[in-house]
Amino acid sequence: MIAFITSQDIQDALHIFLNGGWVMLMLSTIAIVLYATAFSALIYVARGGLNLKYASQWTEWIKSPSEGQGRAGEAIQYALYGPQLTVKAVRRRFDEMRAAILNTIDRRLLVVNTLVAAAPLAGLLGTVMGMLAMFAGLSQGSGPSGMDRVAKGMFEALITTQTGLTIALPGLFLALIVKQKRNATERALARIESLILTTQFSPEQVTHFKEKHQATELDKAA
Repeated sequence: MIAFITSQDIQDALHIFLNGGWVMLMLSTIAIVLYATAFSALIYVARGGLNLKYASQWTEWIKSPSEGQGRAGEAIQYALYGPQLTVKAVRRRFDEMRAAILNTIDRRLLVVNTLVAAAPLAGLLGTVMGMLAMFAGLSQGSGPSGMDRVAKGMFEALITTQTGLTIALPGLFLALIVKQKRNATERALARIESLILTTQFSPEQVTHFKEKHQATELDKAA
C-alpha cells in the first residue's frame, strides 16, 4: 500500500520542528549540507566507469586510446598523450589524476564524516537545553505554567536527540559507500597504470625508472 503525505502529516512535522527549539534549525542545516555533499560525492564516484567492472576493455583502449570511453578512457588518453612517451611521464600523469580525482572525493568525505559526527552532538546539545527548561519549570512549582515548561523541555530534550541520530545513521552508511567506491577508483587507476607500463615499456625501462626514483628519494631524505 502506498502511503501519501497528508496536510496533517506536514502540520505535525512543522509542530515538532517548531517545538524542538533553535537546535532543530542547526540540525536541519547539518542535514541539508550532509546529504547534499554525500549525494554529490556518490554521483561523482559513480559516473564515468572508472572501476574494475570495465577492466576487460582497458587493454583494447590502451592499444587504441581514441576508442576509450568514460573516465577510464579519458585517463588512458591523457596518460598516453604525446609522441615521446616515457615511464616518468606516465607516472607523473597518474599522480596528477590521483591527486585530482581522489582528493576531490576525500574532501567531500571529510565534510560528510564531520557532519555525521556533529549531528548527534547537536542533538545532545538540544537534550541539555531541554533539561535546563525542565529544571526551570520544576523551579516554578507544580502549577500549570510549571508543568507546561517541564513538558516542553522534555519534548525538546527527546526530539533533538532522536533527530540527531536519525540524521547521522543514514549519513554514516552513505559515507561507507562513498569510501568503498573511492577505494575502487584508486584500485582502477593503479590497474590502468600497471597495464600501460607493462604493455608500452620494457621491464628494463620500468626497473631503471624505479631504481632512479628510489635513489632520488634517498638523496632527498639524506
